[in-house]
Amino acid sequence: MTHFLASVRNAAEAERVLAAGADIVDLKEPDEGALGAVAPSVIRECLRTIGGRKPVSATVGDLPMNPATVAEAVAATAGLGVDTVKLGIVAEGDPWGCFDALRSLSAPSDLVLVFFADVPSDVDAIAAAKASGACGVMLDTAGKERGSLTDHMTLDEVRRFVDLARQAELQVGLAGSLRAHHVQPLLALRPDVIGFRGALCEQSARGSNLDPKACAEIGRLVADGRTAPEARFEARATSAVC
Repeated sequence: MTHFLASVRNAAEAERVLAAGADIVDLKEPDEGALGAVAPSVIRECLRTIGGRKPVSATVGDLPMNPATVAEAVAATAGLGVDTVKLGIVAEGDPWGCFDALRSLSAPSDLVLVFFADVPSDVDAIAAAKASGACGVMLDTAGKERGSLTDHMTLDEVRRFVDLARQAELQVGLAGSLRAHHVQPLLALRPDVIGFRGALCEQSARGSNLDPKACAEIGRLVADGRTAPEARFEARATSAVC
């Protein structure tokens, strides 16, 4: 089934999205970019607060594709105890060198590669996941002011991404300035994860405080529209895609 991922910046926000039915708590600092990283101390506090009730993912920041920088950041974040580490991928730099470096890591967390629909790249997502040892791939947007995922890709293009990931036995997530009206059409594509931040916030501004009513509404929409569960993904209940 499709899981509801909610991006939060601190422990208080984590409690709020858990109350709204979030399946995965994603740690991210929206004021620091598309995949802005929260401080290690915040990750530790959030992990204590969540206490294993739900899987936790965390971003490592908007990093250049430098193998040493990327490997160090992923290892450090994984070492804090999150279930999944998310890494944004861009074409500039040395992405394939990064994938080689990541594959040699013995990190305790799963790895998900994030690709941006609004940033052109010739890096093949499936090949990158296989090269790096990632368990999943995700679509997102880098420029939140430039529209949502479906402003940059058609539903057919998103469907093809989901289908290719599934054929490669990868978990797949969808995000990118998604709003309530995106839930039903994207759930129909049967991704493993659908992620939100701005839609959960006051006035739909991703840097604002979370709005309890908005969180509850998104949680209800995802819960109401879930597809039938697939045993392949339910087999690893602690895995947190994205």
